[in-house]
Amino acid sequence: MNINGGYDIMLKKIVKAILKYPIILVNNIYTHNYYKNSSTNKDQDIEHMIGKDDRILVFSPHVDDETIGLGATLLKHKREENPMALVYLTDGGGSTSNLSREELVQSRRKEGEKVKDSYGFHKVYFLDEIDGELDSSREKLIDNIFKILSEEKPTIIYTPFLLDGHRDHVETTRAVMKGLNRWNKNFNRIYMYEVNCPIPPELVNSISIMDENLYIQKGNIYNIFDSQWAMDFSAFRLLDRKKRFIINRGYGAEIFVRVDLNTLIEIEKVLRKSGFKPEQFRQLSSRYNLLSAFKTNKALKEDYITSIKNILDRELQKQKNTIG
Repeated sequence: MNINGGYDIMLKKIVKAILKYPIILVNNIYTHNYYKNSSTNKDQDIEHMIGKDDRILVFSPHVDDETIGLGATLLKHKREENPMALVYLTDGGGSTSNLSREELVQSRRKEGEKVKDSYGFHKVYFLDEIDGELDSSREKLIDNIFKILSEEKPTIIYTPFLLDGHRDHVETTRAVMKGLNRWNKNFNRIYMYEVNCPIPPELVNSISIMDENLYIQKGNIYNIFDSQWAMDFSAFRLLDRKKRFIINRGYGAEIFVRVDLNTLIEIEKVLRKSGFKPEQFRQLSSRYNLLSAFKTNKALKEDYITSIKNILDRELQKQKNTIG
C-alpha cells in the first residue's frame, strides 16, 4: 500500500468525521429555507398519478435511481395493484466499488431483482448499456424502448428530469422521447422525476405526498443497494422530508414535472439550443456535496429553468383555453 495514499485516505476520514454534524446542521437549515421560501407552481396536481386502471412503466438509468426519485410513489402504485414494469438502461458497471467491473454488474443486477420484488414489478428489463456511456442516438437502444412500449402499453411513464447533472439520466429521457415518438406521438402522461439534480419548486406541477410510514418503507428499500457504499442516501431522505414544504402537507414528498410528448420534445430542443450539458452541474451523492448540487452554476441553471417554465406555462394556458 502507498504510504502517502493511505495517509490521505485517513486524513479525509478524520476531516469528514469532524465536519459531519456541522454539515448536517447547515444542510438542514439551507434545505428548510429553500423549500419553504422558493416560488412554487400554483397549478400543481396532487396524487393525480395514482389511479386504479393505470399501467406503469418506469425508466431508470441505474439500479437505485427509481427508488431515489419515486420509491414512495411506486409503493402507492403497488398498493393500488397497478401493473408495473421497470427498465434499467445501463449495466451499473461504472459505480465506485472495490469489485471488478464484471462482479459489480452482476451485483447490480441482483439488486435490481430485489427492487422488482420490493415494489411488485411484474417484469424488469435490463438493457445493459455501458454505464456512463448511454447514447440516445443509438438506433438499437431506441428499437428496444419501442419494443418495450409496444409490449407494456403504459398509461403512465416515469423518466428522469431532463435538467440533470448525469449524462445517463439525460440520455435516458432523450431515448424515451424518441421511442415514444415512434410508438404514440400523442402520449400525455410523462412524469419526470428527480434523481441527482434538485428540481426547482417553481417547475413542479405534480406532487406525491408521503406519510411517515411510506417514508420509512422507502428508507428501508435503500438497504438493498449494498454495492453503492459511496452513496449517502441520507441526503436524498433529507430532501424528501423538506419537499413537503412545497405543498405544506404530509411528512415528506416526491416531486415531478408532468408533460406530454410534444412538450417534452420542445423542452429538449430549447435546452440543446441553449447549450445545456449535464457536466455543467454537480451531482448530489452525499451530505458533503448537497450545497454544491444546489449552487453550482446557479445563474446558468436559472436561465434554463426560465426557458422550461415558459414552455410549461404556455402549454398550461393552451389547456385552459381549450377547456374554457
